[in-house]
Amino acid sequence: MEGYAGLARRLWEIAGRPSVPGLIDATMLDPTKPLSASESLVERAPALGVYCVLVPPSHALQLAGRAGEAEVRLCSVAGFPHGYAPLEAKVREVEVLARAGVEEIDYVIDLSRVKSGDRGYVERELSLAVEAAGRHGSRVKAIVEAPLLTDEELDWVVEAAASAGVFMVKTSTGVLSKGGDPATVSRLAARAARHGLPVKAAGGVRTLVDLLEAVAAGASRVGTSSYAQIIEEARRILG
Repeated sequence: MEGYAGLARRLWEIAGRPSVPGLIDATMLDPTKPLSASESLVERAPALGVYCVLVPPSHALQLAGRAGEAEVRLCSVAGFPHGYAPLEAKVREVEVLARAGVEEIDYVIDLSRVKSGDRGYVERELSLAVEAAGRHGSRVKAIVEAPLLTDEELDWVVEAAASAGVFMVKTSTGVLSKGGDPATVSRLAARAARHGLPVKAAGGVRTLVDLLEAVAAGASRVGTSSYAQIIEEARRILG
């Protein structure tokens, strides 16, 4: 019977033998964590080798200078986690973060508008977010909460995201739904591929096998708060 290490190595081969740390958005969005936790993550990021660190907006504003000095990619969120704040407030949040030097902003779409079938609103909010970020050289990922959408909804939401100019679609916030499983990743990736959009998996990715299953299913990036455990497993099992 194949053990855990054997499964991890097989999935790694299927995924194309990627550098595991380079796939990870090291995430620190727990609202009970102090600023010092985000500071520590920024300090550790170069040694970890992660793609970026993703911290709360208020932390990102305070840590932008330090991250820049350390050459650490700084990412944050807007409209998190529910997405139904007034559009002007969400776009302003994107603007403030981008102007401060946050390179990528994971933007939560208004799920209630999706459920209302209001494609025009969703495309407009994403277009405004992309425009606000782009003025300062930043990029937007659209968080679509794929597990909560019907196939028809997911079809048009991904189309709207592509039309708006986002550079990546993300499965979920990890709060309203857990979108890091391979079935959800595959479902989103099949639609995203039609528009040339990469996929970020997030929500419930806790182990190396979880991460590699998501990548094998079509994810180009993975968001996880279990980054340290996963990187340690990768070093021990994959070498």
